[in-house]
Amino acid sequence: MHDSLAMSFHLLRPLWLATLLPVAAIFALLQWRRSARAQWGGVIAPHLLGHLIVQPGRGRSVDPLYLVASGMVLGIIALSGPTWRRELPPVVEDKAPLMIAMSVASSMNQTDVAPSRLERAKQKIRDLLAARAGARTGLVAYAGTAHLVMPLTEDRSVIEPFLAALSPAMMPGDGSNVAGAVASAAAALDAEAVAGTILLVGDNVPDDAAPIRQASGRNSLAMLAVGPIPPTPLGDTVQVTVDGTDLLRLERRIETHFQAAQGDAFGTRWFDEGFWLLPPLALLSLLWFRRGTTVAWILAFFFVFQIAPSKAEEGASFAHLWLTPDQQGRIAFDRGDYRTAAKSFADPMWRGIAAYRAFDFFTAAQEFARVDTVEGKFALGNAQAQNHAFEKAIKAYDEVLRAQPGNFAAKTNRAIVQAALDAREAKRRKQEQDDSAPADEKADETRVDPDQKGGKTIKVTPQDVTTAGAAEAWMRQVQTTPADFLKLKFAIQAASPAKTGASP
Repeated sequence: MHDSLAMSFHLLRPLWLATLLPVAAIFALLQWRRSARAQWGGVIAPHLLGHLIVQPGRGRSVDPLYLVASGMVLGIIALSGPTWRRELPPVVEDKAPLMIAMSVASSMNQTDVAPSRLERAKQKIRDLLAARAGARTGLVAYAGTAHLVMPLTEDRSVIEPFLAALSPAMMPGDGSNVAGAVASAAAALDAEAVAGTILLVGDNVPDDAAPIRQASGRNSLAMLAVGPIPPTPLGDTVQVTVDGTDLLRLERRIETHFQAAQGDAFGTRWFDEGFWLLPPLALLSLLWFRRGTTVAWILAFFFVFQIAPSKAEEGASFAHLWLTPDQQGRIAFDRGDYRTAAKSFADPMWRGIAAYRAFDFFTAAQEFARVDTVEGKFALGNAQAQNHAFEKAIKAYDEVLRAQPGNFAAKTNRAIVQAALDAREAKRRKQEQDDSAPADEKADETRVDPDQKGGKTIKVTPQDVTTAGAAEAWMRQVQTTPADFLKLKFAIQAASPAKTGASP
């Protein structure tokens, strides 16, 4: 991935260059047959022919023979697959998981950044959520203690109400516990197949950044400095701006880190750059419409490059004339028409990927089963898991792990599928037990003691918040505004740092 251009340039299908030999031979033969010596050699004596040949004047007309030869050469080079850069397999996620750790300390109320540092930070986070629509994002709030506000989710509408409610008044204590915030964010990213990014949004970083980098683990660090850039920059530090340039810089860096992590986990593939030769090929074709250009040459060009339709009943179409099935499928795939792409691709891996993106997991599994590679087995496991064929998915992941024992993505997905299978089996056994219970007393049936007169109200005192299960039971009963909810939640977590990971 980091080689120079000269060293990384090569051809994916170099054997196509062999077709340049017959093209060159036919070109030379036609050139010779068009010469005066070839046309008159059998009629005029050789010692006289040289004195009778008159060289024609050089005009500005374009020779159709050169047009066809140039078009063929460009087309053959494009088909040989020139490449110089890599791309990730499209079966992997294309958006980086991001945990945002926002400072809610009292210093964020300063107004040197209008309307205040805190409100500008919230505005930037909302803009970032909108720009990353569909990507998994989570939120941590920190001051003297650090608290998980929202785990990773693709629905930004879930995050925004809690983001708007955050204020220094709801935090258990003032301060800047950056290390605790990074540790909470890293814990939320532990379940990801590859490393993510932790984005700090705040106005202060401790002088000793080593504990913060250690707490981030495998994840990359970035910071949006709301106010002056801290004396100790942390990771990729970008200062907040009035426009969107700060977010653009952050997004590029987040995606760059993520793609590098994906490349290490899943491997990369060479990207076919042959399509860059299509524009000059199209420009050459415009010259055929000049007056005097022989129509026969144009017909010959179409004959040479015509691609037969994949199905006879469909008839010849423009796409079939110019593009292979895989090229047609890639065009449909890039514009998001995955169902059409799944029908167009000839490569079973690409057919499976397109079907997977179209949520046709049954077809995807059928196609991936035809790919006898580690990547194919991993994709098959994912498709079978989506089909709820958990046993088959585990079998596919096991095959990947036999070939690559250190494949982190396969280990993670297998554990998730195994947990889902265990939960399904437990539910099935419970249903069997319910079916065997007496008819007048089914399992999970709720009965109310009439002597209780409507039940008993359980009150939880501050001394009980650290009791196992008491805090969770209390929080489940809370029906209030996001601000009150978060304030209560943070207070409970701060009272039990050993359990919640919050720092005192």
